[in-house]
Amino acid sequence: MKQWKKDKMQYLHRKQGDIVSIEIKDATRRVIYRTKFNIKDKNAILAFLQILENYSGFSIIELIKQKLNIGEWW
Repeated sequence: MKQWKKDKMQYLHRKQGDIVSIEIKDATRRVIYRTKFNIKDKNAILAFLQILENYSGFSIIELIKQKLNIGEWW
């Protein structure tokens, strides 16, 4: 994916009870990823985090380590 398209992606989420709907759109507003999962399902959350890593370009683990070092979460 080209760099200029990465900068213009959109993210949308909706929550109804325990079900979460996720859509990721590119610069042309075309849906490039869509999913719906139960928020209580650990495997679904892990799969979604892997997708976010692919589209965002940064590592979730590195982000968590940075937040823990700064002390913003505790």
